[in-house]
Amino acid sequence: MTIRTLFFIVSLLTTPLFMQTIHAEAVVQVKNVTLAMQNMTCAMCKFTIKKALQGVEGVQEVNVDYDSKTASVTFDPQKTSSEALIKATTDAGYPATVRQLNK
Repeated sequence: MTIRTLFFIVSLLTTPLFMQTIHAEAVVQVKNVTLAMQNMTCAMCKFTIKKALQGVEGVQEVNVDYDSKTASVTFDPQKTSSEALIKATTDAGYPATVRQLNK
């Protein structure tokens, strides 16, 4: 092995150590909304509401509480809105209103 070949191999092995790596991470802002649900007449209604909300693009998390008749939703505001969430529940037979909206 010549010096030139050895130098080439060493440079290949050490190049990744000196290369600067750029990591681009997308920062996704999420919002939380609590919806006051109507027409919840039994504990099984929460499953229909949850499924309707999970079908909306941008929804990340859904919690439906039968006792308080509310649905808490975490969503990406660049993909959906409170109005779209209300439309989804209304289309499923459960009209809603915004009780609380948090950023």
